[in-house]
Amino acid sequence: MPMNPAVISALAAVGGSSVGAMAPVLTAYIVQRSQIQRDVLNRHIAQRETLYSDFITQASRLYADSIGHSLGKLDDVVALYALVDRIRLLASPMVFRAAEEMVRRIVRQYGEPNQTSEQIRENALTSKVNPLGEFSSACRKEFDDLLQHGGMPRDGSA
Repeated sequence: MPMNPAVISALAAVGGSSVGAMAPVLTAYIVQRSQIQRDVLNRHIAQRETLYSDFITQASRLYADSIGHSLGKLDDVVALYALVDRIRLLASPMVFRAAEEMVRRIVRQYGEPNQTSEQIRENALTSKVNPLGEFSSACRKEFDDLLQHGGMPRDGSA
């Protein structure tokens, strides 16, 4: 049974109008979804920046203290472990392992004999070791991965 050309034209007009009307709705949805994903990523990055900065500040202070003093207040080390556990919640395994290793290094250093100011100066002038270098490098890689991939870091583990 042949179709009436007027019906075909009407159906084509309705179909075209429907597609034309849906295009802005679909575009708005895609733009909104992209904006939400960008906002979530920015929040994740800001959370991690604050947490990692807090860890670096506290670990630096404790590491410097551990060189010239015995462990006096356990509270400071416990607070650092609390930061490590918060890092475990948000960070990639690579960052978490580096934070854990830094705490172990600090605890080991507290067990070593105290260094004199001359030994500290000599070590600082001759040593090329940055105690927080591994941690900060892991953080930098994680941030690069987050920005490049827009999601969780791709370090081979999750």
